[in-house]
Amino acid sequence: MVVPAVVWEQAVPFGDVEDFEVGVADERQLTLLMKDWRKGRATRTIWDMITDGYVTVFSLVVIVAMVVSGIMSVQQSAAGCTDAGCETARGLLPWMSLATVVLVAIMVSRIFGPVIASAAEGFWLLDAPVRRGRLLNRRLWAVVIGAGLLGFLLGGLVTTLTGLTPQAVVIWAAALGVATAAVVAFAAAEQTAERTVILAALQGLTGIAALGVLGLMVAISSGWLTINFDPAVNERLALVVLGVSVVALVAAAIVAGLRLDYVRRARLVSGGDLLSGMQGAAFAMDFGLMRDILVERRWLAKGHVHPASGRSTGRATLVWREIDRLIRNPRGLLVLLASAVVPYALLSLGLGNLTPAISAIVLMFVMVPFFDSLRVLTRTRGLARAFPMSTSELNGALTIIPAGLAVIWALAASPAFVLIGPDSVDLAALGTGLAHGFVTAIAGYVAAIRWASAKSADYSMPMVATGFGAMPPGLALNLIRGFDVIALITLPLLVGWSPLISLAIAAIAYMVLRSGGFNTQELMERNEEAKR
Repeated sequence: MVVPAVVWEQAVPFGDVEDFEVGVADERQLTLLMKDWRKGRATRTIWDMITDGYVTVFSLVVIVAMVVSGIMSVQQSAAGCTDAGCETARGLLPWMSLATVVLVAIMVSRIFGPVIASAAEGFWLLDAPVRRGRLLNRRLWAVVIGAGLLGFLLGGLVTTLTGLTPQAVVIWAAALGVATAAVVAFAAAEQTAERTVILAALQGLTGIAALGVLGLMVAISSGWLTINFDPAVNERLALVVLGVSVVALVAAAIVAGLRLDYVRRARLVSGGDLLSGMQGAAFAMDFGLMRDILVERRWLAKGHVHPASGRSTGRATLVWREIDRLIRNPRGLLVLLASAVVPYALLSLGLGNLTPAISAIVLMFVMVPFFDSLRVLTRTRGLARAFPMSTSELNGALTIIPAGLAVIWALAASPAFVLIGPDSVDLAALGTGLAHGFVTAIAGYVAAIRWASAKSADYSMPMVATGFGAMPPGLALNLIRGFDVIALITLPLLVGWSPLISLAIAAIAYMVLRSGGFNTQELMERNEEAKR
């Protein structure tokens, strides 16, 4: 029996590698392959979704037109204030905007990365023998450019509202955009070096600078301090900021790009996991869930806390527990006290009747962390039923401490409505100013309750057909949650009605939210229990 000789195939290069060496992967081709796996099998494009929802798009266009009209109206109103205080405040506002935008950019960069990768990319690509820098380089530039565009738009919006000239608006918007991009690029460079101390120190200094500029604006508008601020000099300083930011952006981007090969996979995937979770919450338009994810990440990083024993009995126990939470995390109290400066700054800019609404929005976001217990019990009905008290009693106990904090905020912010604006302070002006301050505080307080206690969308209910597909009822209302209460309470002040009307609306809204809202399922359960 003759055994045939083994015929070996001739060694030839792989057909899909083309001009590259055998066994050497091309990062660009791997990225395109993953992109094809993700998007190549989609049956509809974004443009198809937009054309199907043309009614919604038309409505958005109308709303945007209304917003632009309102912005121009506010801009003309702010430009009409020609005294020295308004001129100086308008000159200082771009500096405060610069500090605020940089502060937000640092905070977001510290939370997410800023360069991130998904779990699939970390498992399949980043562990492969490829050049990690080439995989992440485009992502780095996308984050930097996106941050710059956001800073440009926000800077242009803020400076337009203050009544600056078009030339000054363009210069300051460009300066804020480039500065934001430079900070994000620097954060990426620090991410590759696994350092957080410098960013934390820069975040603290930027926050102090923002508060300092805000306090200076208040002091000048109140007449406590006099500074002559030349708009021409301010524009030249904006050009200096723009030039320094460009140099910093180029240097930080080069350093970050050169170090991308050394960033750890765990650091990239961690930010990607956080972003994917927040994307799921954003898909459901549940911004409360997005905040829950961030809070969970923060306390996981902290690791542990020192337990404290409870005090008293009944509802007083919950009140003491809220006091312990406030002592354990006093940072929220400091932010609350700092936010009391907002009405002073807005009135110094000549915004007038818009001040209560804008200040209430700021206060709502500041007070949301004080309602964490309320949110837990609202979303966990089984835990709430374990307490031997009704829903109104439970919610009332959990809102006592935030109510006291709202009163403190009102006492700190009310002098702004009295001292800034009126030519002479008499008894009537004093009463009106105090009423405006307390209405603003109550609006932010009740809006925070609404934001924290609102229920998630019920996907068991019949869906509503829309141009963008089926949606559960109430899902779109998550976008205006909290803002609707502020609009109801502050609308009488905006049109010049008595503050008593706003207080009456706030009292009704608080009683409804304190009782848990109109829960039809709970009412049916109570009705069945009453029949037994």
